[in-house]
Amino acid sequence: MNSPLRGLDTVVPLVLVVCCLALMTLSARRGGEDSVLGSAVLETAGPLGAVMDMAASGVEDVWLGYFNLVGVREENESLRSVLDRQTRQLSSLTEERLANERLRRLLGFHDQPPGRYLSARVLAWDPGPWYHSLVISAGSDAGVVDDSPVLTDRGLVGRVVEVAPGYSKVLLLTDSSSAIDAFVQRNRINALLAGHGRESLTLDYIRKSDDLRPGDLVVTSGLDGIYPPGLPLGSVTMVDKQSLGMFLAAEVSPQVELDRLEEVLILVDRPRPLDWLGLAPDLKTVFEKKGR
Repeated sequence: MNSPLRGLDTVVPLVLVVCCLALMTLSARRGGEDSVLGSAVLETAGPLGAVMDMAASGVEDVWLGYFNLVGVREENESLRSVLDRQTRQLSSLTEERLANERLRRLLGFHDQPPGRYLSARVLAWDPGPWYHSLVISAGSDAGVVDDSPVLTDRGLVGRVVEVAPGYSKVLLLTDSSSAIDAFVQRNRINALLAGHGRESLTLDYIRKSDDLRPGDLVVTSGLDGIYPPGLPLGSVTMVDKQSLGMFLAAEVSPQVELDRLEEVLILVDRPRPLDWLGLAPDLKTVFEKKGR
């Protein structure tokens, strides 16, 4: 419902302003003849002028405040853009520093087997639950060939099984088709380290009378003709001499955190190893059956 007084709050001040201006004009024309009229004009115009001045000042303050807020917002956006750019640069520099540190560790680890080493980045993983492999950024153009050992400063990763000009596929030692001739470093017990498509490995063909303990380090023997001797493979985590058969059951945890690899080394142009498998046909049969 519309009120009859609606709009008076706007009209009344306007009428007062017009009346005040009229009185001031009339007073100016009459000069000082009518002091009463002049006094009335001053009495009316003074407060009204003060109110108008306050209103103008308020409008000015609001207007200047608006422009100040606009300026602050633009400055904040500019600073935020600079901060985002510097954050990206810092992140990039941190990644480069960490990568350089990893490469220095890879290239500087001690007791390197003789040969030429290539560094490569890990590009992709095989998501299968049983077959563990990855793709790296070095291939035949760089001298990579099938069966080239792949490792880090901590130990063996696996071997190259497929080669393209710019890429290679690496079979990890945890893959279900992986079998590596190994030694227990402490007492030189010979065994076969087998992958089963999971994080842990098994150490097969160890007699129950052999001295195997949790914590023993397992290394490559070099007898398979693929891997140089002495590369760390993993540590024994479980020994079960109550298992069925003539051999004990043993599990090994890989020395390398295979699920966190970012860079690897490929061993190429190494001296040709002695073909021990040719001298031990029974052992060769074991490896061929495991690789099927």
